[in-house]
This record gives sequence, structure tokens and C-alpha cells, in this order.
Amino acid sequence: MFQKIKNLMKLKEEIDVINKNVEENNKIISELKTELESLKKDLVENKKLQSEFLKDFKENLGIIQNLREDFAKEIYEFKLLKAQMQRKILEKFEEELQKDLKINREALSKDTEDYNELRKKAAEILSRLNLTTEEINKFIEISKNIKKEDFELTKFARHLIEMDREKLELMRKIDTLERLVSKIRRRELVR
Repeated sequence: MFQKIKNLMKLKEEIDVINKNVEENNKIISELKTELESLKKDLVENKKLQSEFLKDFKENLGIIQNLREDFAKEIYEFKLLKAQMQRKILEKFEEELQKDLKINREALSKDTEDYNELRKKAAEILSRLNLTTEEINKFIEISKNIKKEDFELTKFARHLIEMDREKLELMRKIDTLERLVSKIRRRELVR
């Protein structure tokens, strides 16, 4: 009997240990349940966030695709504009180059004409200079041949010119005297 009580006591202790273990397990299960519910709640929230993210991503993807298409169009238009600008710049450059070349050609042509004219004038001057040199040589030759008598003739010619001048002076004086005499006579006749 004592043995039975002892066995019962032992059994009770074992049951207490089992109950204690069950309680601890229940407590652990309860904590796990709470954690599971929290995880479930987090999963639901994450799923919701993920759905919103996917929705936003799809919207943004559409916007990105539209932007990409717009960007591709802009790049194409920019390339066209670049090609047009290059063509216009080349045309303008060629036009300005042609203008400059025309101006330079005209200036060169004028310079050539001026040069040719100067050459003609220089040739004329040289020709005249040669003629003048020939004439001077003739005068030098003539001057070598002039004699002393020719110088005396020059003196005589000067003397004749001087006498002619005196004659003209005397004739003027005679003319003046004749007029004066004529005036005096008229006055006497009037009185």
C-alpha cells in the first residue's frame, strides 16, 4: 500500500512534470501562434505593398515606355536637325567662299589690268626716254658744232630786239604826242 501511494506520488509527480511540460508547450504554441498571426499579418501587408508596387511599376513602365518612344523621336528629330544644320552650314560656307573667291578674283583681275597698264606706261616712258636721250645727244652734237660766230649772231639778235623795243616805245610816244597836239588844236578852234 505504501508502495501504491509511493507509486501514486511518483505518478503524480510525473503527471505534474507532464502538465508542466504541456503548459510550457501550450505557452510556446501560443507564442508561436501569435508569431504566426503576426507573420501572416506581415505577409498580407507585404502582399498588399507588393501589389501596390507592381501596380505602380506597371504604370511607371508604361510611362517609361512612352518616355522612351518620345526620347527616340526626339533623337531622330535631333539627328535630322543636325543633318540639316550641317548641310546649311556647308552651303553657307561654300556661298561665303564663293563670294570671297569672286572678290579676290576681281581684285586680282584689276591688279593684273593695273600691272599691264603700268607696264605699257613704263614701256612708253622708256621709249620717250630713249627718244629724249637721242635728242639730247643730237643737241650735244649740235652744241659741239656751234662756233664763236653763232654766239655773236645771238648778241646781234638781242641788240636788234632791244632796238625794236626802243622803236616801239618811240612810236607810242609819237602817237601820244599827236593825240595831245590834236586835243590842243581842237581847244584852240573851239575858242
